[in-house]
Formats: sequence, structure tokens, C-alpha cells
Amino acid sequence: MRILGADLATNRLRTSVKWRAFPRDVLPLWVAEMDAVLAPPVVAEVTALIARGDTGYAWPEPYVESFAAFADHRWQWSVDSADVRVVADVMVGMEELTRILLPDGGRVIVDDPVYDAFALHAAAILRDLGQVPLTAANRLDLDALEAAFATSARDGVPSVYWLCNPQNPTGTVPTRAELEELRDVAARHDVRVLSDEIHAPLCIDDDAFTPYLSVDPRGLTATSPSKAFNLAGLKAGLVTAGPEARDVLGRLHPVVSYAASHVAVRAHTAAYRDGGPWLDEVRGELSENRALVRRLLDTRLPQVRWAAPQATYLAWLDVGGLGLGSRPAHTLVSTARVALGEGTNYGPSGVGHVRLNLATSPGILTEAVDRITGALEARTG
Repeated sequence: MRILGADLATNRLRTSVKWRAFPRDVLPLWVAEMDAVLAPPVVAEVTALIARGDTGYAWPEPYVESFAAFADHRWQWSVDSADVRVVADVMVGMEELTRILLPDGGRVIVDDPVYDAFALHAAAILRDLGQVPLTAANRLDLDALEAAFATSARDGVPSVYWLCNPQNPTGTVPTRAELEELRDVAARHDVRVLSDEIHAPLCIDDDAFTPYLSVDPRGLTATSPSKAFNLAGLKAGLVTAGPEARDVLGRLHPVVSYAASHVAVRAHTAAYRDGGPWLDEVRGELSENRALVRRLLDTRLPQVRWAAPQATYLAWLDVGGLGLGSRPAHTLVSTARVALGEGTNYGPSGVGHVRLNLATSPGILTEAVDRITGALEARTG
């Protein structure tokens, strides 16, 4: 049985935001939730917790240990459990570490385009936002980042850089060489790098991913299995410090850890510890879905430009050639009844783009392209 194989009628029974934010006749391929059957070890763990009334406060040690074992197995990255803390979720961790690094205000520098919640969370902690466009190949523009870091330093504005590794929405994965250069650029301007690595297990190949802390002892990372194992509704996450950033982790207030859900911590532990075969199957199905979307776009919508992602289950599509106006996702909801992510939500460079969620059934992906093609034909016919 396919993990990403649910049909439309089955998915309509879901009650999460993905399936409830739009009318029933809209295909929702916008927010980063999978249409997936959960990993059996996670189901067994959560079911047993509820059955025995084990719904108290979280005990973090097994979670941290399972993450360290997962990182060693997948990426040959040795994580010292003493350098890891549990947090309520990844973005709470990014916020709280930034409060420590920029206690009197300052600037959060991000890429453009980048995960749309970055801007929202920077605003939530009352820090300025600086946006640096990626290159035309959707890679880190290290010269532009250096200029942005230097400008902040010259203006007396302390800054941190929130790295998205792997990159959302483009699906690119920074190389070790790129990250080493980023480390050096950041150090020259006294900028700390906070790396959001929530999509790391979803690289096509484990060897493609480089944990940022494996190259920068001054760095900090935040992660969770919630994206890779479809556990966004079970809130918990982890932050990890490099050897020269332990003082920052030491200043993280314990209440940040208290907010993590016990059920989530246990589910995440089971995912890291026993979910490997399920994850490998999902990655194989995502590869098949990428190939399917490539065929569909090449034959039905050749005007759409994109590079198949190296990681994540997201496709960043340049639909500027379709004549959909300045808000193409908005246009497609009204004309094709397909909901995609609006490109400008991810930054100014997202004009003419949409983000499509690949983590669904082949039938739903095919129907989405059919609907878009039909809507375009109706407009021109």
C-alpha cells in the first residue's frame, strides 16, 4: 500500500487546515502537510499513550537520544546530547535563540524567497527583517549575503541570519562548500547563523545534506521530525548548539522546553528511533511524484519552468508564462479550483511563482494539472 496513496474522498475526511481552509471543490496543494498514512511505530506509540492515560508532562531525554542516533545514522553527524534542548516547535526555538542573541533588538536576515513563516516570526519578536535574493539557480548568494551582513555591521545593527537548510520553497540543498563559505562570511561580520533543518530527512539522498553545525562551531540549529513524518499537529522540536555556542543554549529559559507536548515528544521519539523504513518509502514515492509532475508539466503546461527539488516535498513553479496575473495562486483557486502557495508570500522574488505540495497521491497531482490546463484552455478558447 502506498503511503502517499489516499484518494480524494479519504483525504476529505481530514480535519486539518489543509483540508478545511478552502471549499470542498478545491484541491488543496498549498500548505506543507502530507496526505500520508502515518508511520506504524508512531501510531503504536500514540495509541498506547492514550490507552494507558499517559498524557502528562514531557520527559525529554529519549527524544534527544533518538535524534542523536538518527543524525549519526543518516548523516554521520555526532551530536552531543548535552548540546540539545527540547522546545515547543522549530520556530519557537528560532525565536527564543534570536531573543538571546539580539536582546536589545536588531535584524533577522533571510533569503528571498524563503519559508513564509520566517517573516512572521521575525515580526512577532519585534526584529527588523532583511531579505537577500537567492541566485538565479536558487542557491545562496554569498556575495549578496556578505553585503547585507556588512551593511548591518556598518549601521550598528546587530544581526542574525536564519538559514533554511534544505531550502523552502525551492528545494535546493546547500553544499558543504557553500556552508563553509557562509560560516566564514558570517564570522567576518559577527553574525550568528541559525539553521532551520526541519526538511533535512527529506533529501533525495542522505549524503546530499550537510548539517550546519558540522561546519560551524558558532552556529545553532532547530529541527523536528514533524515535516518528514507528517507530525505538524504534534508540537515539539529540538535546538542544538555548536561547541562555541553552548553559552547561548545555556541562556535558554527552561519554560521554553516545558511547552513541548508529551504526546508529541513520544511520537517524535518513535519516528526518529523506528520510522526509518517508512521514511525511505516516502522518499521513494516522492521521487515518483516528482517524475510524474515533470511529465505532466512537460506535456500539458510546457510554459511552466521549474527545477525538480533536491529535498522537501515542495515544487517551486515559475508560472509567469501562463498569463495568470500578479497573484497566480489566487487566480488558480478561482478559475481551476486548485489551491497552491502564492509566490510572493515567500518574498518579493516570488512574483510569478507558486508553490505546489507534491506529498499526495498521483491521482490528485494529475487532476490538479488537468484542472489548471482546462482552466487555461477555457480562458483562451
